[in-house]
Amino acid sequence: MEEDLFNWFKFLVISFTVFLLVLKLTILLWWTPRKIEDHFSKQGIRGPPYHFFIGNVKELVGMMLKASSQPMPFSHNILPRVLSFYHHWKKIYGATFLVWFGPTVRLTVSDPDLIREVFTSKSEFYEKNEAHPLVKQLEGDGLLSLKGEKWAQHRKIITPTFHMENLKLLVPVVAKSVTEMLDKWLAMSKSGQVEIEVSEWFQLLTEDVITRTAFGSSYEDGKAIFRLQAQQMELAAEAFRKVFIPGYRFLPTKRNINSWKLDKEIKKSLMKLIGKRKENRMQVENEKEKSSKDLLGLMIQASNSSPNITDYDIVEECKSFFFAGKQTTSNLLTWTTVLLAMHPQWQVLAREEVVRVCGARDIPTKDDVVKLKTVNENAPSPPPLFIN
Repeated sequence: MEEDLFNWFKFLVISFTVFLLVLKLTILLWWTPRKIEDHFSKQGIRGPPYHFFIGNVKELVGMMLKASSQPMPFSHNILPRVLSFYHHWKKIYGATFLVWFGPTVRLTVSDPDLIREVFTSKSEFYEKNEAHPLVKQLEGDGLLSLKGEKWAQHRKIITPTFHMENLKLLVPVVAKSVTEMLDKWLAMSKSGQVEIEVSEWFQLLTEDVITRTAFGSSYEDGKAIFRLQAQQMELAAEAFRKVFIPGYRFLPTKRNINSWKLDKEIKKSLMKLIGKRKENRMQVENEKEKSSKDLLGLMIQASNSSPNITDYDIVEECKSFFFAGKQTTSNLLTWTTVLLAMHPQWQVLAREEVVRVCGARDIPTKDDVVKLKTVNENAPSPPPLFIN
């Protein structure tokens, strides 16, 4: 009798637990999205309908893949290519609409006045969105994702890297990387090669400059680490194109195993490099006055005086630095080259100005750069911004 009573009670507890779990999932995956859609619909804001569990991810990725598979026309209208889902849905639902990433909703805004309000006058009311786990793994737990006091502390430490005086000291660093690339281009042209894939070369150039900026005297070690992170970015991009299953990143697939190994190796290599730089701290202190300040040196210097900056923080910030700068800068350089090819008259103007300002010298100095008015001031205005 007692055993039957115990079994009945156990069955009741299990049933109640399952019921609560199902209820919670139903609220999260169905009821809440419907309430949100209804709330915004009353304000005249709509969007593609929410699909149970996956939201609009399948349609979104499908449109992105289709757009990237077709040749891109030479035009400033790049939105249909780089954000095809936004271009498509904006025509249907207007400039402000909802997009569902799984059960998580994003309000897409393109009105410049609203964007200005979000970024300036009312920025304290808007928190950073949590990045996709694949992106989080790449960007690290640095400035891109930190919030509140921790963000303010890291920003204060890193700001000197981007101070104008420090950036001027980096001109020879950038010039060295560019000169090496152009020397290779010249050798290729002399050997009879008439076409160069500038996009690939600019990725290598950007990687080189970021490595020198981030690691300074530890350039070679840093370059090896960033090559590992570049491989990890390729694996993440592949996963974004092919995988729609929530929780897929936890499965021991070949791609996931490779990604886990790379992540472990990147962190291990960075920790080893940090230890090496700390051992040579005196040398770094003696050199810092006469050279530019690199990110790794600044973070290590801060960790020596503040217990709140750990080796883990330094590792994550270095990962963020590479992730945020590599593709964005290389794509900008590539597009600039395309535009110069489309408008050769600007090539002539820019070349004449460089020769006039820099004279017979091979490499511009920091003082020359500010005098290049054609390059700096006559750039076309950027297209309207939007945020998610």
